[in-house]
Amino acid sequence: MKRVTVFAIAAFVLSSIGGYAQNQPQTQVQQADNVWSLQECIQYGLENNLAIKRSELLLRSSEVGLLQAKARFLPTLTGSAQHQANFGRYVDPTTNAFISDKSQTSNIGVNGSLLLFQGGAQINNLRQNQTAVKAGQEDLKQSRYTTSLNVAVNYLTVLQNQELVVVAKNQADVSRFQAERTERLVAAGSLPQTDLLNLQAQFANDRAALTTAENDLRIARLTLMQSMNLPAQDNFNIEQINLEDPTINAYEKNAAQVYEAALQTLHSVKSADLLVQSNNYAVSAARGLLYPRLSLTAGMNSFYSSGQRFRTRTQVSDQTIIGFVNGDQNIPVIVNEPSYRVTESKYSFSNQLWDNLGQYIGLNLSVPIINGWQTRTQISRAIVDRNISELDAQTVRVQIRQDIELAYNNMEAAASQYLANKQQVESLALAFRAAETRFNVGAINSTDYNVAKANLNLAQANLILAKYNYYFRLKVLDFYQNKPLTF
Repeated sequence: MKRVTVFAIAAFVLSSIGGYAQNQPQTQVQQADNVWSLQECIQYGLENNLAIKRSELLLRSSEVGLLQAKARFLPTLTGSAQHQANFGRYVDPTTNAFISDKSQTSNIGVNGSLLLFQGGAQINNLRQNQTAVKAGQEDLKQSRYTTSLNVAVNYLTVLQNQELVVVAKNQADVSRFQAERTERLVAAGSLPQTDLLNLQAQFANDRAALTTAENDLRIARLTLMQSMNLPAQDNFNIEQINLEDPTINAYEKNAAQVYEAALQTLHSVKSADLLVQSNNYAVSAARGLLYPRLSLTAGMNSFYSSGQRFRTRTQVSDQTIIGFVNGDQNIPVIVNEPSYRVTESKYSFSNQLWDNLGQYIGLNLSVPIINGWQTRTQISRAIVDRNISELDAQTVRVQIRQDIELAYNNMEAAASQYLANKQQVESLALAFRAAETRFNVGAINSTDYNVAKANLNLAQANLILAKYNYYFRLKVLDFYQNKPLTF
C-alpha cells in the first residue's frame, strides 16, 4: 500500500462516520442481511486487531511502571524471624555470654526505612514514567487510528471495484446485444459473417474483463475481512456509499500550512515528543545516583533463648548467720541482715520477647565513591537513549513533511487527471454513440465499432479510478488539519 493512500483514508474515515471518535464504546454491530457499514467494519476491526491489543498491553506495562515509581516514595518495612537449635558452645543472644548447652533461640524484628534524599533520582524517575504513560496513550490512539485507516482503505477499494464491475457488466451487455443483433442480420444476409465474428470476439473479451473485475472485487472483499480480522465469509457485503462527481477547486492552503497544522494534531508526533521528554527525565534520574543517599531508619527487635531461666529471690529471714564462736555450732554469730533464697523457673517465650524488646531510630547516610563505573555507564546509556529519541522525533517530522508535500502534489495531479479523464469520457461517449449509429445502419464495419467501444470502456474505468484517487488526495490534506470532513 502506498503511504500517501494510507494517510488519505484518514479523512474518509472521519467524514463517512461523522467525526468518528477514537475512544467510543466498541460494540459489534452487524445487520441481519450481513451488510456492513464503514463504521461497523471499523468497530469490528478495533475490537479484534492484535496490534491494538499489543498497544494496550504496552500501555498497561507503562502504567505498572508508573505505579512502581510512585510506590518508591513510600517507606520500606520488613519483618524478620529466625529460630535455630544450638549445640555445643555458643553466645546466648539474651546475655551475650558463652554457654555450652543444648538450647533453642529465636530472633524477631521489624525494620523500616524512608528515603529522604538522593539527588532527585526518584522524582525524576516518577516524571519519566508519567511521561512514558502519556506516550503510550498516544501510541494506542495511533494504533487504533492506523487500524481504522487500513479497514477504511480496503472498504473504499471494495466500493471502487464494485463500480468497475458495474462498468464491465454494462460493457458486456452492450457487446452481447450487438452480437445478437448482428447474428440476426447475418442470418438475413444483410451483413457479412466477419462482422459477427468480430462482435462475438469483442463480447468474449468483455466477458473476460467482467470476470477479472469480479475476481478483483472478491479479492478486495477478502482483503477487507482480513484487515478486520474477520474469518472469510461468502455472504459478506458492504453498505454502498455513493460518491458524487467531485467539484475541482483550488485548495485553500499550501503544503507548508498543512504541515504546521499536522504537527499539532498527529498522535505520532505527540508520542515522539513525549518520549524525548521521558528520556530527559531518565538522564536526570541517572545523574541523581551520583549524590549521597540519606535515609531515615527505625525498627525494633527482641530475642528468646531456651537456656534462660526466670530467677525468683525470696526473703527467708531478717537475720543472717555469718559464723560461729570458736567453731561451736551451737553459738552462731548473727547480724541483722535479711537472707534470701533464689529459685529458678521456666522463662516463657512471650515474657522474654517483651523483656528483651529494643527499639531504635536513626539516619543513614550513604556516599557513593566508586561502584565499578556502573552509575557513569548508566548515565551514558540514558544520554544515548535520549539522543536516539530526539532523532526519532525529527525523523517523524521529516516523514510527515514529505508525506504532505507528496500528498499535495498528488492532489493537484489527481485533480488534473480527473478533469482530463472526464473530458475524455465525454468526448469518447459522443464518438461511440456516433459510431454505434453508423454501425447500426451499416456505415462502418465491426472493427471500427469495437475500437470506439473499447476506447470508451477504458476511459470510463479510468474515470472511476481518477474520481476515487482525487477524493483520496483531497481528504488527506483535510485530515492533517483535523478538519470536520464530509462528502
